[in-house]
Amino acid sequence: MPAKPRRPRDPAKEKHWRGIIQRHQRSGLSVHAFCEREGLKDGNFLWWRRELNRRDREKTTARPISSDKASPQPSVSPVFLPVRVVDAGVEAARQTTPIEILLPYGPIVRVPVGFDPWTLGEILAVLEGRRC
Repeated sequence: MPAKPRRPRDPAKEKHWRGIIQRHQRSGLSVHAFCEREGLKDGNFLWWRRELNRRDREKTTARPISSDKASPQPSVSPVFLPVRVVDAGVEAARQTTPIEILLPYGPIVRVPVGFDPWTLGEILAVLEGRRC
């Protein structure tokens, strides 16, 4: 069975969808949230993103028919992925901040990160005057 003929590509539509996909990448939103905000159908967005990626791969893997002159490679739009930047100082402080336990009528117990729960239980029992 012969392959189904494709419709000719519409450069204006491709440019339009490339712009939408770039806005999504800059937005940091999920596909669903972005499409909801923009009034788009998730399925259309995902189809165009997949199709444009396929076209870009086609361009980069297509080999020109042998010629004596070196032909320039077609330009390919860069693909950007969302990045979450985390303040390393805040993360380090969160991981190294000890736990403080204020016992009624008694001392303050500072428990470091990575403590042994059984040992802590034994210490608290002694400090509260209970038997271990």
